[in-house]
Amino acid sequence: MDEAQGRIEFREIDEHGNSLEHHLGAVEVAQRRAAVNPFIIGLWVLELGLVIAIMVIINEAMTPFTPSPGNTMPFPYILMNMTPQLLQAAALILATLLFWHAWQWQKRKAQK
Repeated sequence: MDEAQGRIEFREIDEHGNSLEHHLGAVEVAQRRAAVNPFIIGLWVLELGLVIAIMVIINEAMTPFTPSPGNTMPFPYILMNMTPQLLQAAALILATLLFWHAWQWQKRKAQK
């Protein structure tokens, strides 16, 4: 009974039947290349574009409206009307990206 509970050893042998030495500390760990998610990169580019657009809109809104020919609305007025939606979209995308990065960080930390 004691022999059945003894230590079992596994050895790898070469084609001639000789046992191969294994060093547990020298096991090579495959380098994991960080995969870049193209959708997240696209969201960061969109966020940057929205922030720049909002800055341009606010800059245009600070300049006085120039009279336009006919009954058309001035372009800065149209841009200023779009600002609340753009601000909301920028804030939503930024919050989404921050939650995504936090989730990825927590997932990586749990794997270690």
